[in-house]
Amino acid sequence: MKTYVCKKINGKIKIDGNLDKPEWSQAQEVKLVDTVTGETPMQETGARLLWNDEFLYVAFECKDTYINATLTEYNSPIYNEEVVEIFLDDDRDLKTYIEIEVSPLNTLLHYAVHNNLQGATLTFARVGKTIESAVRRNDEAGIWSVEMAIPFSEFVTAPNNPPKPGDRWLANLYRIDRSEDGKDEYTAWSPTGKVQYHIPEAFGELVFE
Repeated sequence: MKTYVCKKINGKIKIDGNLDKPEWSQAQEVKLVDTVTGETPMQETGARLLWNDEFLYVAFECKDTYINATLTEYNSPIYNEEVVEIFLDDDRDLKTYIEIEVSPLNTLLHYAVHNNLQGATLTFARVGKTIESAVRRNDEAGIWSVEMAIPFSEFVTAPNNPPKPGDRWLANLYRIDRSEDGKDEYTAWSPTGKVQYHIPEAFGELVFE
């Protein structure tokens, strides 16, 4: 099982999509790989996480030669276009977890998921918009970056809230990239073995340092 050690910070991070902040230099960066093969994808994605007593912070940096994004309303089906995603299972039961996605237009999707581990999932859209996110794009350089601040108040089944140092949740990080020629890429921190992200058995561990 992959493990990500999430460093704790004392202050807050201003969510503006800029990943050049000194806080992010303290965070371990992981690279996403092809979710089926585990190989290096054409479009590179780096991800980092941090936390304090109020928020889990998530950052993605995506290389992208062609951005496919049109949807702008909260909880639109942005997974049909391009997104970065994080799944979080705070009580490690595998069957209930939170799914959060952000598109290059900073459109946010926030679902609660019920999964019977036999191929059936039910998704429930979160009515209240509690997650702060921001996107910064540099189309000339072919890069877009995302910052998220996810309040721990969203995790009502966590054994400790806020987490205690040493707590271990289950999590995975993903990206869907829609290429101009139709050769879409599905990447993950912890590969799932198929083009399907709702495989909690493939989640890695998020360790709160």
